[in-house]
Order: sequence, then C-alpha cells, then structure tokens
Amino acid sequence: GVLFGMCNGPLMDIWAEVSTEFLNKYGLKQNDAILAEPRHLPIYRELVDQHTVDYIAGGAGQNAIRVAQWMLQKRFATSYIGCVGRDEFGQQLERQATGDGVRVRYLVDVNEPTGTCACLITEKVRSLVANLGAANHYKVEHLAVPENWALVEAAKVCYISGFFLTVSVDSIIKVAQHC
Repeated sequence: GVLFGMCNGPLMDIWAEVSTEFLNKYGLKQNDAILAEPRHLPIYRELVDQHTVDYIAGGAGQNAIRVAQWMLQKRFATSYIGCVGRDEFGQQLERQATGDGVRVRYLVDVNEPTGTCACLITEKVRSLVANLGAANHYKVEHLAVPENWALVEAAKVCYISGFFLTVSVDSIIKVAQHC
C-alpha cells in the first residue's frame, strides 16, 4: 500500500443506542470521552449481549488510515499495524478493517484483551469509554517480521499517531529512519 500507519489504537468500536439509565449504571455522562476504569469493564460484554450493536474498526490512527483508504478507493492501498488480543473482538476488528480495504498485520497478545471502545448513543449524543487493552502492548519485534516490514518498505507515506509515543518509541524510530 502507498500509506502505512501504526498507532496504539486498534480499537474495536462497539456502537449502540442506550438509555440514560444505562449511562447512570456505569457512572457515565452524556458527551463524555473517558478511559475505562475497572468498574466500566463489563460494559463491552453487556453491550454485545443485550443491545443491537454495530462494529467499526476504530482508534485514532486506524480511523485516519480507514478514511484515507476510503478516499483512495483501491483495496489495500493502505496498511496498518497495531496490537490486539487473542479474542473475539480481535477477530472482529481484523474482519472489519480488512472489509474496509485496509491491509492489517496485528500483533496478537495472548495476555491482554483487544482494545475496545463503547460508543454509546443517548438522545443523539455520543459518549465514549475506551479500554486500550492490548493496544498498549505493541512490540518492535513484530515490526521486524519480514512481511510486516515489507509494508513499511512499500509505503510512500508513513503515518504514526502521537499516541504511539506511549507504547513503542523503538518502533517509531525504526520506521522514521526508513522513511
């Protein structure tokens, strides 16, 4: 692909319309965006089990790559690397991103769950609750795998979000030295 991206945020966005009571149950406010605390962690399973949900491959960096992919209108014109867990949300995330035409090469972390973001719609107002999970555990060794590094070598443009500075500075340096 012509555009390569990496970020600490391959997140499985889980969209659902919910009631004000649902927000109150988890101590949430309308139009808020927070990082999940332990008391929020059951929210993702509850959304899937008890609501009609839409899944969208999310996270700031991956969203930027998906928008570019949509604009380029050529399947796999973009590629993206990040870290997911070995779970159903990681599998769903890969299906969604690939379905959007993005070539993804996720590192799979067996100890951390896939990062998720509850996107809660209440009275046309959006509230976000993000659990970064595996997204915060990317390792530079994954970037060095030949088929992953080939994505960097093929790219004309490399995009790395600032959020990735908290995860893998070594990966950023490696890509920056090439680009």
